Amino acid sequence: MNWDDARFFLALARCGTLRKAAGELNVDQATVGRRITALEDSLGSKLFVRTPKAFSLSALGEALLTHVIEMENAVSAINRKAIHGDESPSGNVVITTTDTLAEAFVIPAIKMLRQQYPEITVSLLTAVNVYDISYRNADLAIRGVRPEEDTLVVKRLATIEMGLYATQDYLDRKGMPVKGTQLQGHDLLMFPRDAVPRHWANFCGESLTSPNVVMQSNSQLLLRSATLQGLGIGLLSSFLADKSPQLIRLFPESKDWVDIWLVLHPDLQRAAKVRAVIHVLEQVFEGVNRQELLP
Repeated sequence: MNWDDARFFLALARCGTLRKAAGELNVDQATVGRRITALEDSLGSKLFVRTPKAFSLSALGEALLTHVIEMENAVSAINRKAIHGDESPSGNVVITTTDTLAEAFVIPAIKMLRQQYPEITVSLLTAVNVYDISYRNADLAIRGVRPEEDTLVVKRLATIEMGLYATQDYLDRKGMPVKGTQLQGHDLLMFPRDAVPRHWANFCGESLTSPNVVMQSNSQLLLRSATLQGLGIGLLSSFLADKSPQLIRLFPESKDWVDIWLVLHPDLQRAAKVRAVIHVLEQVFEGVNRQELLP
């Protein structure tokens, strides 16, 4: 049993249900169930007794639990050494990102950070562009555009799916758009052209010539709010829009993909507090990458 398998076993043993284990691991329930089944198949024996309401450990699962907890402690010790060596991480870290990424990913990462490294505090700033990392006004930036400056350290954290959404109220008034007609006759809600110029030429697979853009905003949360109010069709991150039952996905087969980048100054790579923050950010965004691999 390797650690990647063991952590699924441990999460389900602690949580008792697929839903709670999936929340702890930042994956979906199907992934947890599939990984547990594969692990049991590889061992040739059941680790859990399944009931309609919960999962309880089998005799083999009980026997393995202590050893898996020891494995977890060893992995945690290795991670702590890898992140900050003998230095105790403490102090404030300044992160700049968008409001959407802050709400969905960065704040959950800060919650994890507070549990693991209570001596670290965070200043969270929202902006679409990199907040002058070169001059150290911020320690880390998380954004959807890869910076061109080659002196900065850049790492891809995840790839986010986006799609077109509208409300039933809007569709009742304007009609269902027809694919391939450049969304003519429809109201569009978009990022400003200078912020995301490619969307003004290709709006999630729809070529645009003279788009009827009724509202522009550099905040995706505001674009989602405008879409929910029935103001028009918005191109929204699926992880955000799919949480709103009022929003209807248009052309589900059409998808726009955005890479999410972590950016920092090279002088900060070895700072214990910064490495600790990067570690929890990678854990949170890893859940997005795992879900993208699902069939």
